[in-house]
Amino acid sequence: MGIMDETYKNLVMDILDHGDWDKDQQVRTVWADGTPAYTKSVISRQMHFDNSEVPILTTKWVPWKSAIHEMLWFYVKRTSDCSYLDDHNVKIWKEWTNSHNNIGKAYGYQLGKPIMIKGQITNQVQLLIEGLRNNPASRRHVLSLWNIDDLDQMELYPCVWNNQWLVKQGKLHLIVTARSNDIALGNPFNIFQYYILQRMVAQVTDYELGTLTFYMNDAHIYERHVEPLQEQIQRTPYPAPQIWINPEVRHFDDFTIEDFKLIDYKYHPSVKMEIAI
Repeated sequence: MGIMDETYKNLVMDILDHGDWDKDQQVRTVWADGTPAYTKSVISRQMHFDNSEVPILTTKWVPWKSAIHEMLWFYVKRTSDCSYLDDHNVKIWKEWTNSHNNIGKAYGYQLGKPIMIKGQITNQVQLLIEGLRNNPASRRHVLSLWNIDDLDQMELYPCVWNNQWLVKQGKLHLIVTARSNDIALGNPFNIFQYYILQRMVAQVTDYELGTLTFYMNDAHIYERHVEPLQEQIQRTPYPAPQIWINPEVRHFDDFTIEDFKLIDYKYHPSVKMEIAI
């Protein structure tokens, strides 16, 4: 059993066995038919990976190229304009795209927003890269997508809103924080794409790969996802695949989807689940 499959199964069982329903509250999310999308959730959980293997589920197919595309859109393109997604036929943001074909001042906008540091204009991503190269001992290598001044101009508040990078003994460690995590649909996407981001940053800053830690403040399963997940976690996992990332890429902004290949990814069929809006 792959590490991701085992860790994921344990989390799902934890929520189903010990979680609390929010049916006593007025929830924001709804299904496409307009009915409330209730969840069963646990508070403050952690998924930790030593990165000895690619953390991607095999008990169902994870659309790994779409996951990388979203991450490239956020961190490399650094924009909230959905044209990049349209060009690559990625539809995961359609429910939250406004009439201007963007998601407001969210995610990529915050990463690409010009900031002034010591008289120089930069952005959060470039500041991180330079900081890791020139001041690895710092504990201030933090990226934040939660800008309170811009929240009312975001089509969706950021779920994965913060990440911190630490260098210890020549290894680059990544800690990611999600205020809210949809375990059925969002979580497998998030874990894999932040592993890829960690690999990219480690490659261009010349560090070995350290650990990946993913914190979920509210880890939840939607009511209509319970039965599909119960079926999914009973499947027998396959060995984890391998990932190839083009070693010739030395500048972070040069990465494209062509620089990634997932090798020997064997998986069970997709599990049909509705998206809560």
